[in-house]
Order: sequence, then C-alpha cells, then structure tokens
Amino acid sequence: MDQTEGGSRTPDSSDGTRGPVIEVQGVSKRFPRAWALKQVDLRVEPGELVCLLGPNGSGKSTLLRIVTNVARATRGTVDVFGRSTGSSDEVRRRIGFLSQQTYLYGELTARENLRFAAVMYGLPPSAELLDGSLADVGLTYAADAQVRTFSSGMRKRLALARATLHDPELVLLDEPYGALDVDGIDWVDRFIRGLRAAGKTALVATHETGRALELCDRAIALRAGRKTYDGPTETFEPEAAGLVEVSEVEAGD
Repeated sequence: MDQTEGGSRTPDSSDGTRGPVIEVQGVSKRFPRAWALKQVDLRVEPGELVCLLGPNGSGKSTLLRIVTNVARATRGTVDVFGRSTGSSDEVRRRIGFLSQQTYLYGELTARENLRFAAVMYGLPPSAELLDGSLADVGLTYAADAQVRTFSSGMRKRLALARATLHDPELVLLDEPYGALDVDGIDWVDRFIRGLRAAGKTALVATHETGRALELCDRAIALRAGRKTYDGPTETFEPEAAGLVEVSEVEAGD
C-alpha cells in the first residue's frame, strides 16, 4: 500500500495472509541533506530468513523503520501481509521489531518491562507469559533486577524478549549483534536459528556478514541507499555488491 508521505491507499487485499510477507516497491527516503534510500525494491516470502547487508550509512536501519511504519517513505509503496503497516493494528501486532534503541526502562525490573510491553500489545500479563519469555532469553535469574544494572548483552536479550513477546509472525532485527561479546553473539545465532525452527519470517540487518550468510536463505545488499545485490547467500560476493572498501560515512543509516 502507498506509504508515501502525505498519501495512503485502501488495501487491495481482503486476506492479509496471502502472497509475500513484505513487498517494497520503488521506496526512496530523503532526509534534509541527503537521500537515505533510492528506488529500493524488496520482496520477502513466508518463512524466509533474509539478511540485509551494508556499511554504516547504507540505509539498512531506515529501510527497517519504513517497513515497520516507524518512519515514512518519501516515495514508493510498502505492503506487509498484503496491507499497509499503518492501516491496521492487526498488521502491527504481527510484527516484532528489535531496533538499535531498546525501548527498555532502566528503573523497572526485567519482569516489569515485559509486563508493560504485554499491556501495550493487548496481552494479559500473566506470570506464565512473562516468566516463559524471560526463560526463553536466559534471564530468569535477573527477572527482578533493575534493567539499569544490566550489561549490554543482558539488555539485548531483554529487548529481544520484548520484541517477540506477542509471538509475531514477522521479526525484524536491526544490528542484533551490536555491542555483544562472543557468548552474546553465539546466543543471537541460536535465537535466529530458533526463528527458522518456529517457521517465522525474518529480516536481519547486520554488519556481521559471515554469520548472516550462514544463517539466512537470501542476502540483500545496500550501498549509499541503493540495492546492489538480491539473491541466494551462496552466491553473494562482497566485491560484486560494492561492499568492499566502502566509506563508513555515507548518509542514510
């Protein structure tokens, strides 16, 4: 559906479960001083794990924010589950988004953060739901500790629990490996493998190219806001996609 700033269209599909999970056509995004995305097309099918690769400033974060309706495209159309992400609470409830901002409250405990998130998702904040989610990310032992005392890895795990508390069908992860030690990186690998085992659809934006290529079905590369590769992970070549010796200061991420 049209996600252009200042415009909208009525969703064409009455059944949001058919066709691709994500369909982006001709999306561009302009910030005051530069274009972050330029005519990007993207299609993700049900059950696919897709990695979104590119340097800082390539537009990865901007694209994820547009798909989740956190940001608006300047031009182009975006459909998720056959509908505009902004057109329906039902669509938004089917999406889990881990952004680089954790949306955690430092003065609240881990359990209290999840209780707040459950209410925001319209879920009953039962002990079974909250304790089960904490157990899934290995934080049972820290359930009643204030988040301000957490390490970066613990915060990342809790943010993942928050993003997936409502059992979304589509999961979008923006730099899930950022600021993690080796154990934390291995844990994120297991988390992503768990998404595959559960039949989820996922779009993972990361600098960890090697790990992403091992975990995902397909790779999409961005450079300076333009798509330079879209295909199987087995045939991805950084040089051909323009991701070797790329400036880290290109605008848009």
